[in-house]
Amino acid sequence: MAFERRMPHPKGCCAKTGIVKPMRTVLDASAAANIILRTELAPGLIEKLKHSHLVIAPTLFHGEIANTLWKYVRSGDLDKETALTRYDEAIGLVDTFEADEQLAAEALSTAIRYKHSVYDMLYVILARRHGCSILTVDKKLIALIRQLDKSMLP
Repeated sequence: MAFERRMPHPKGCCAKTGIVKPMRTVLDASAAANIILRTELAPGLIEKLKHSHLVIAPTLFHGEIANTLWKYVRSGDLDKETALTRYDEAIGLVDTFEADEQLAAEALSTAIRYKHSVYDMLYVILARRHGCSILTVDKKLIALIRQLDKSMLP
């Protein structure tokens, strides 16, 4: 599934301030899965990604997407070839992957503090470090982001 990314403003600046602020997005596996599985949420998620100049994810993303697709194959909802194609589509949504080991210690510390999974915190820490929003459909993660920093929500 290919789509064109476009900038909301030719120079990527905020209309109110004129300050150049390129939109960057951390894509989590829940949002990516909805896109590649073509759920009813996919069009809105794709539209949000179109406005991003850079889409990043932790390397954990690979395993999470693969596991999600495996579940669909196991349940008979996807065949192997389709699952492999959709995996490639998901990986293609991301411009850059950041190694989990660069995020893990801070993610662990934050997970302990907020009593939330290290897996989700990898996405949160990545967004915090790069000043990104997080594109997710995970309700628990959205609630946590609202508690931590609402500016991380698109």
